[in-house]
Amino acid sequence: MALVSFNINCQVLIGPVAGPQISWTEFNDKDLRSDFNTSPVFRYHAGASVSLRVHKRFFLTTSLLYSKKGKVIKSDVDSKLENKVVYNHIDMPILYTAQFKGNLSGNKGFKYYLGGGPNVSYWLGGKGTIASTDIAESGVSNIPYTVTFRKPFDEVSQNEMNIAEPNRIQIGINIVAGIVLQPLGFNEVNIMFRYERGHSFLGNSNGIFPAATDYTDVLASRNSGIRLSVAYMIDLKTDQRKKGKSTINKKKL
Repeated sequence: MALVSFNINCQVLIGPVAGPQISWTEFNDKDLRSDFNTSPVFRYHAGASVSLRVHKRFFLTTSLLYSKKGKVIKSDVDSKLENKVVYNHIDMPILYTAQFKGNLSGNKGFKYYLGGGPNVSYWLGGKGTIASTDIAESGVSNIPYTVTFRKPFDEVSQNEMNIAEPNRIQIGINIVAGIVLQPLGFNEVNIMFRYERGHSFLGNSNGIFPAATDYTDVLASRNSGIRLSVAYMIDLKTDQRKKGKSTINKKKL
């Protein structure tokens, strides 16, 4: 008969996460930045998050998020040009953070953290509207469109913007700060402020509109944004949470 002991030292928390976000795109070309005005778009993200305590105050956190990003572009040359679009993405931020303890009035404790890491994003598609002087001359104020990828030009409809060479997998970097509250037992409310800076271009070719306009959507640009996330994290270590470990004894004959 032998006793085998297993120590489980890694704290695991999991839960839903959601929040608002402001996103925009930035042109790589300096001339384009002077010719076009880009405004941010206010949307949201939602999904699930997992956090692992890897060592004392250090945590590794990742999330799988449905995220809506976008942009509004206007031209200094064509006063009627306006491209409004919202993109749909699946985001996976991977964050390494360090936690610290703080105190509020009345000796109420809380934790705050700082960190960063990469962001991996998959571009699902999007919808928008395009307006220009050419379109106005045809008797309509704007044309709604759907973003499509790699379609032959003769198959693209008047209500589509096609991208021949999109970068559907995009990489960025995150910088994060936040606070952790424990209102109920050992479960946590995690409030995170995240700045995302895009690295990958949206595409290696411009978006083409078959509609009556000479404008093409320049995709040598990057997604960036500011996110505010609220997560309710459930501690999966239901036994001996205070000790931070559990021991399992098994008998072998």
